[in-house]
Amino acid sequence: MKIFWINLDKLSYETFFNEITDLSSQKIIFTPNPEILLNTKKDVEFNKLLNKAHYLTPDGIGLYIAFQIIEANEATWKSYIKLPYYFYNLFCKREKLYAKYGDRICGSDLTKDLIHFASSNQVTVAIIDLYNPTDANKVASQYAFSDKLQKKFPKLQFDYYIYNPDKKSEIIETITNSDAKILFSTLGMKKQEESVVEIMEYAKNIKIGLGIWSSFDYFIGFQKRAPKIFRKFWLEWFYRIFTGPQKMKRLKRIYNAIFVFLFNVLHDKK
Repeated sequence: MKIFWINLDKLSYETFFNEITDLSSQKIIFTPNPEILLNTKKDVEFNKLLNKAHYLTPDGIGLYIAFQIIEANEATWKSYIKLPYYFYNLFCKREKLYAKYGDRICGSDLTKDLIHFASSNQVTVAIIDLYNPTDANKVASQYAFSDKLQKKFPKLQFDYYIYNPDKKSEIIETITNSDAKILFSTLGMKKQEESVVEIMEYAKNIKIGLGIWSSFDYFIGFQKRAPKIFRKFWLEWFYRIFTGPQKMKRLKRIYNAIFVFLFNVLHDKK
């Protein structure tokens, strides 16, 4: 279904995962959430960038509210009245929503499953991380990253790069000449999508490329992921508000991802 000129794929997670892990051809995968889609409305370049992906998978509860609004194709005032019903479906009839609109394919879950796949099948992984030498916490986490990942996945073969813009050409050449078949970019919104597209134009050995933001942080210990009960009911965002740093920034992002996003969907559906 299309939201803000971005066509999101309707997929079964199992079928999707089997398709991308055959490694027969290059596949670019982006997992847009409401925040990303909002940004594409005012950033034409970002919009075009997302549309270069082979798969655009829905990641975010707000998208499943938007799907229902768009499919109903009713007057805006009727859609406002029916919002509680759409939220009810979200929490009580999720399997039906998945059957109708496709599975929610979360970047964190996909990252973890691909790492398990790579570790079990001796597939080399390339990881590029944000270059930000002024952020002491980021530098400290990068210093420990390789050891933590290797400890968590002893059989995993991976190359880890700090994506310094001054050394970008050198890094891309190194990836191109490596055995890596899966590329993870953690550079953050737009930068990571841009880097995946750029690298895969040169590195034909890379068969799967995706932007994953902070997905690694959750399963190697830099950040604590929400307990399963929160994830089961799509309340991971709620858990993060009260447990993570920068609470006001998180609140603003969640406000945009739910309220601002749905307001735009309601008024732009024509």
